[in-house]
Amino acid sequence: MIETFFGADALGTHAAFLVSLLIGVSFGVALERAGFGSSRKLSGIFYGTDMTVLKVMFTAVITAMLLILYSAAFGLIGFDSLYLMPTVYGAQAVAGILFGIGFVMGGWCPGTAAVGCASGKADAFLFLAGAAAGSILFNELYGVVKPLYSWGESGVQFVYASLGVTRVLFAFIFTAVAIGSFWMAEWVEKKISKTGYYLNSPFLWAFSIVFIAAAGGLLAAADAPAENREALREINAALTQPLMPGRTEQMIMEVMQEGRDHIEPEDLADRLMMGDRLLTLVDIRPKAEYDAFHIRGAVNIEPAGILQLLREKKNAGMIVLYSNGMTHPAQVRDALHRQGYRNVYILTDGLDGFVERCLKPASLRAAPVTDEEVSKIRAWREYFSGK
Repeated sequence: MIETFFGADALGTHAAFLVSLLIGVSFGVALERAGFGSSRKLSGIFYGTDMTVLKVMFTAVITAMLLILYSAAFGLIGFDSLYLMPTVYGAQAVAGILFGIGFVMGGWCPGTAAVGCASGKADAFLFLAGAAAGSILFNELYGVVKPLYSWGESGVQFVYASLGVTRVLFAFIFTAVAIGSFWMAEWVEKKISKTGYYLNSPFLWAFSIVFIAAAGGLLAAADAPAENREALREINAALTQPLMPGRTEQMIMEVMQEGRDHIEPEDLADRLMMGDRLLTLVDIRPKAEYDAFHIRGAVNIEPAGILQLLREKKNAGMIVLYSNGMTHPAQVRDALHRQGYRNVYILTDGLDGFVERCLKPASLRAAPVTDEEVSKIRAWREYFSGK
């Protein structure tokens, strides 16, 4: 099975950076070859004169979708190794509207603006500079816009699940919609700008048949010959399940063995002091113990309410669980992992370890500490215990 950088928790490595650079350059070349270095071509979709944006983007989406599903079917990848974007309905709806307005007014989006800059387009440079300025403004006003930023958080949601269909059936329907859109785009171009050169052409017919056949191949399991039925059942299970149960248990053990299931107290303390907005710290002890003392920034959720109350945080940011020790957090983490959570960690040595390693005065420690460590301990104690 192919291991992704995300699945291996290696996104910060030099290899990941190099691959990202190569992909980025290739993406830019593809956009330039598609004509996306011209704002006129990009904005043509809004006037019906040039539908290249729709055709290129739809082709890219259905190609990637079908390749991922076939790769999963043949056991080349697991869905657990892919990053799944969390759904934030309100924020994404507003952002989509703003993005669309900006696209219409400027004729660029951030990615195509970068291509335009490489092509020497002055308006693309101005657009990209505006996008950078907007990002800085968002960062400075984050405290004001934070309610909008998290408005409608719903964790990872799938359209096919909301529709009550399988991944493969949705893939077939989506591919059919895309093919229909290609034909409609050619018709619109022919009607408005007298182009639409591919309408009813052999190329468009061949293109449509190939993609429909590729999507239909994923549905073949339903009508498979008897001798292949068992193998196809396994393929269908891989496509319609987030993760097979046996693989889930294997992953839990692999993650535990490699130490990727916990976070050290010092690292947690630094993240909390820096105000890491992607971190959710959960104290799973009884409320009375939480009220008596807890780590600053932690929320109290007892195990019985974990699934319901953390639903919006599923695979969004980092969730850290702690109790006095590590046994109960480990049990809760494993239960969440079986439910598809891939962003849950436990605090090494629990609350007792956090107090011992972060809040214990330097003068009371058994081993000598450096001046730098003394300074950190003082900062931690001041932040977390007010001492």
